[in-house]
Amino acid sequence: MGVTTALRRLPARSGSGRPGAGLAAIWAAGILLRLILAPFTTHLDLYHVYSRAAEAAYHGHWFVWTSQLAIQMLHNAWLFLIKPLLPGAAGIWSPSAAVLGLGAQPLEFRELFLHYPHLPRALLLLKLPYLVADLGTGYLLTRLVAPARRARVLALWLLNPIVLYTSAVFGRHDSIAVLLVVGSLLAASRGRRYLGMALLGLGAVTRFFPFFLAPFFLLAYRRSRRDLAVMAGGLAAVWLLVEVTALAVTGTSPTLTLLSQYQHVEYLTDLALSLRFGDQLFLFPLAYALFLLWYYERALQGTEAYIVAGAGMFLGMFALTFFHPPYAVWLVPFLALTIDRDGRLIAFHLGQAVLLGLFALHWGTQMTTDLFLPLDPQGIARLPDPKTILAAQVPAPLFLGVVRSLFTALSLWMAYRIVRGGGTRPVEKMEPIVDREVEARG
Repeated sequence: MGVTTALRRLPARSGSGRPGAGLAAIWAAGILLRLILAPFTTHLDLYHVYSRAAEAAYHGHWFVWTSQLAIQMLHNAWLFLIKPLLPGAAGIWSPSAAVLGLGAQPLEFRELFLHYPHLPRALLLLKLPYLVADLGTGYLLTRLVAPARRARVLALWLLNPIVLYTSAVFGRHDSIAVLLVVGSLLAASRGRRYLGMALLGLGAVTRFFPFFLAPFFLLAYRRSRRDLAVMAGGLAAVWLLVEVTALAVTGTSPTLTLLSQYQHVEYLTDLALSLRFGDQLFLFPLAYALFLLWYYERALQGTEAYIVAGAGMFLGMFALTFFHPPYAVWLVPFLALTIDRDGRLIAFHLGQAVLLGLFALHWGTQMTTDLFLPLDPQGIARLPDPKTILAAQVPAPLFLGVVRSLFTALSLWMAYRIVRGGGTRPVEKMEPIVDREVEARG
C-alpha cells in the first residue's frame, strides 16, 4: 500500500511546484537503483549470452549462434567494443556456450566468471545496454502521454520492481526489444506509421513477443485494405531480410531454429484442454484469436485502441501460458500507459509483482538467492534453498499453484477492466489523446 499511496501522491502536473521536480526525482531514483543493483547481481543467462559473444569478440567467430541472431549480434558487437575495459577477461567465458543443447556450464560460471577480479565493473558494463534501454523506454513513454500523466507513467516503468528485476538484477536483454516496441508506438502515434512498422519488425526479430502485437498494429493504423496489405508486406520484408541474411551467412534459418529448438515457444501451448483421440484445444492461441477477431470486428483504430489491445493481449498471454519471471517485463510498458489514472489497477499490478516474486520460488535458488552470488560466491551458495524452506511449511506444488492461479486471476481481471474501460470504441467515435495532440501541433 505504501507504493500505491506514493504513486497517488505524485504531482498531477510535472510543472507543479518546481518545474519538473517530480520527474527529476523519478529519473534520479531509477538511475540510482540500477547503479546499485547492476554491479552485484546476475543470472547464468547473462553468462550464456556473453560467452557466445566472446566467440566473436575474442576469436572472430561472429555467426556461431543463429537463434535470435539480431540480439546475439548486438551482444557480439558490444562485447567487442568494451573488451579493452575488461583486462584479462579473455579466459572467463564458457567455450561450450554456443553448443546447442549444452551451453555454458554452472561450474564455469562459478569458477571462471564469478572470480573475475573486476566483476562489478564487468557486470555494469555488460548490463549497460539494458539499463540504457530502460531509460530510453521511460523517456519514450513520457512522450506518449499528456504532461499531467508523465510522472506516474514514468514511475510505473522506471521504478517498477518487475523491470528492475529483469534488466538490473537478472540481466535479461528483453528491455532492448521493449525499447523498439515503444519507439514503434511513438512513431505511429505521430503519423509515421511505416517507421513504426519497421521498428516493430526489428523488435520481433530481436524477441518473439512483439510478433503477437503486429496484427493489432496493422489494424490500428491501417487506412484502407490496400494500406493494410502494404504494411503487412513491409513487416514480412523485415523478417525476410533477416532470414535471407542468416541463411546466406550461416546456412540455417533463424525462424526454423526458433520454432523447432527454442523451448519458450512451446510454453505458448502448455495450457490445453484434451479432447477425444488426442485432440487438444490450446487456450492461449484460442483466446488470442478470439480477441483479435473481436478487435477486427469492432473496426478499432488509433493509438488508444492499440495501447489497450497491447495491454490486454500481454495480460492474456502471461495469464494463460508458462513463463519465466523476467519475461513479465513485457507486461509493463502497455500497462504503464493504461493504469496510471486508476489507483485500483495500480494496486492490482503491484499485486502481480508480489505474486511474481513468490512464483520465482519455483526455481529455487536459480532466480532468488543465486542472483546475488557476485556479492559473495561462497557465502551466498551456502544459503538454504528458499523452495526447501517453503516445502517444510506447506506443500510447495500447492502453494505455487495457488500463487500462479491468483496471478492468472489478477491478470485476466485487469485485462477485462482495461479493455472494457478504454480504447474499445469504434473508430468513428475514437479520439486518441496522442493523435489529437499531434494534430493540434500541425
